[in-house]
Amino acid sequence: MNAQALIELLRPHFTDAHIDAVNEGNKFELLIVDEAFEGKRLVARQQMIYALVNEHIQSGAMHALTIYALTPAEYAAKKA
Repeated sequence: MNAQALIELLRPHFTDAHIDAVNEGNKFELLIVDEAFEGKRLVARQQMIYALVNEHIQSGAMHALTIYALTPAEYAAKKA
């Protein structure tokens, strides 16, 4: 698995999201910005992502995943 494969895995579930991913070997960093995270706590946001990638973690294709799951407003505030 690589960063592009991770984005392609997530895209059908977050169709309007801004998704960026990078990897170094099997360690990944993910930025996903989507309105689906509105009103959800950080843990719930991460659980949404982990539910989709769990198979890859269990297989060892993905060893570590750092998730930045933000709402559009949170993302805009961080950029400012």
